[in-house]
Amino acid sequence: MIMKIPEEEIPEKVRRRIELSKLFYPLERKYERRWGRTFDSGFDQLHSELQDLAEERQYFQDKIDHNTILWKDAVDGTAECMFCLINDATNLKEIQDIFQKIEKYKPVFTYAVVHQVKDGEGVFDIFRLSKFSYMEHCNRVRAPKRKNKKL
Repeated sequence: MIMKIPEEEIPEKVRRRIELSKLFYPLERKYERRWGRTFDSGFDQLHSELQDLAEERQYFQDKIDHNTILWKDAVDGTAECMFCLINDATNLKEIQDIFQKIEKYKPVFTYAVVHQVKDGEGVFDIFRLSKFSYMEHCNRVRAPKRKNKKL
């Protein structure tokens, strides 16, 4: 028998983590396109979008390197969520780096956003990694197709 804890008895930190676990799933269609556009725009745009979201959710955002962002709890500084943008899924080094960063920073959740060029430009798979699951596929998002401009 599963006991259900009343919402008001769930500690705030746990509630915030539950919200982090739902960041990319489920997504309404408009958010799928918006995230697809953001990922397709590159790391700087992703950094900017996530900065706004971090501030809204009261996390401190830290840019770790050219493809990784870390959110820390503003109160106690714990690593809550990490985001890694993988532009080349065939580059094993990029994939290995995610696990090395997880080991180093120990975030509760890590989102690996993988550009799936083989499936078309602007197609990204989002995976969630945590101690609860080695790797879960959260969603696939696509950037809206760009219209060709005639010269």
